[in-house]
Amino acid sequence: MKRWILVLFIGFTLLAQALLTSSFMPSSDVDNRRKDYPELPRLLYYARKRSCIKRNGSCDHRPNDCCYNSSCRCNLWGTNCRCQRMGLFQKWGK
Repeated sequence: MKRWILVLFIGFTLLAQALLTSSFMPSSDVDNRRKDYPELPRLLYYARKRSCIKRNGSCDHRPNDCCYNSSCRCNLWGTNCRCQRMGLFQKWGK
């Protein structure tokens, strides 16, 4: 009986310890971690590159939205826009 009480007490103590500890990281730790990653600004710069929408993907008439040799085509009412193969005259016009 005493053994179970001891096991329950230790279990509740560990549970309380786990619940009360905070996962918050002080700002000094964040500053120290920034020193570990000097290439971070360079990586963030390259992450800003835009990607294009592949064929049959939805588009919204932004310039250069679709990938090379594709154009954004919509139905008669200007809805359901998709990136599709450029027409013959569109290729000549570029």
